[in-house]
Amino acid sequence: MLKRVPLSRSRSARRVVLAVAVVLVLTAGGIARAGSHQGSQELRDRAADARAQEEALTGDIAAQSEQIDGIERDLSVLGDEVARLEARLDRSKSLLRAVEKELAEKKRTLIRAREQLVVAQRRLSARLVQIYTSDEPDTIAVALGAQSLDDLIDVIDVRSRVLEQDGQLVTEIEALRSRVTRERDHAAKLRRKRATETATIESHTKERRQAMSSLVARRDSLSSMRAVRQRSLASVQVQRREWEAQADALEAASARVTSSIQSPPASLSNLPTPPSSPSAGFIWPVRGTVVSPYGQRWGRLHSGIDIAAPAGTPIAAAASGQVVYAGSMNGYGLIVVIQHTGGIATAYAHNSRVAVSVGQSVGQGQTIAAVGCTGHCFGDHVHFEVRVGGGPVDPMGYL
Repeated sequence: MLKRVPLSRSRSARRVVLAVAVVLVLTAGGIARAGSHQGSQELRDRAADARAQEEALTGDIAAQSEQIDGIERDLSVLGDEVARLEARLDRSKSLLRAVEKELAEKKRTLIRAREQLVVAQRRLSARLVQIYTSDEPDTIAVALGAQSLDDLIDVIDVRSRVLEQDGQLVTEIEALRSRVTRERDHAAKLRRKRATETATIESHTKERRQAMSSLVARRDSLSSMRAVRQRSLASVQVQRREWEAQADALEAASARVTSSIQSPPASLSNLPTPPSSPSAGFIWPVRGTVVSPYGQRWGRLHSGIDIAAPAGTPIAAAASGQVVYAGSMNGYGLIVVIQHTGGIATAYAHNSRVAVSVGQSVGQGQTIAAVGCTGHCFGDHVHFEVRVGGGPVDPMGYL
């Protein structure tokens, strides 16, 4: 029995494909709108979402593959049925042609019999005229008294010279005509029956062919939808691996930042202690708009604030201290980390260039780098962090 896939399932499948595309677009859009590096937890969450999408797409692909296999089996059954029907149709058409040929031959035979009968009747009439003019009164009287040609044949007893031969000929031709008429009628009846049977087989064959065409269209549609899902799956897998790699890189980078500020240099003891309360003395590294604040974002902690500014804008040290890191770091791009007294450190990431070196002492407001967009970021800005004991805190409490 053929399996029919509900239309609702087809519509649902299209909605799933559209949803996957929307998710991918929104995901990319969310990254672009962030305008900053992505935290490792956010990347892990996105990777987990991508893995869930992979599982859903894999399940959908498997379900569609199963449907396609079922359609292929149905097509095989239908193909065999159509082949048998076409063979029957060919035989029926061949028999119909034979019956039509036989019927045509019967018609031609009947026409010839009629023509022969006319000739025989004319010959018999000529014989009667000859008898009439032959001075045999009895025979002439019989001929004149006949009401029809059949009566003449039945009543004239002139067997010796006319009716024995010509009458027999007429009788044989009339018998032939009657027999051929019956055969023609039988052939015509057989032709009608054969034509009806042929039309029925042809109609059924056409119906089965249309069913095959519908199944082929359905199979091709499912194959196309499966191909879309397979491309989406490949894209999600690539994106998931990229997010996981970025998360690994960011975690490694954050660990490097933490390790760089674990042991403050001894020279920091001569520097003033930075403030530990809100708005108590740290200055803004650049003047600009905070495009991404500190706090939970997309299910994870954004460990700093993002301040938008034109590329090349000088970045100032928020407080005096000593540079413990200056250079490139995965995820952060070009970054400067300054250790302050009291276990506090500040970090300035995604710079286009760095203006200080490790071990250098800097004063508050001194230019340490320039705004850029290196590492994992979208748009020129400064990612500014304040860390206490190596852990990130809200920079707004210190500005």
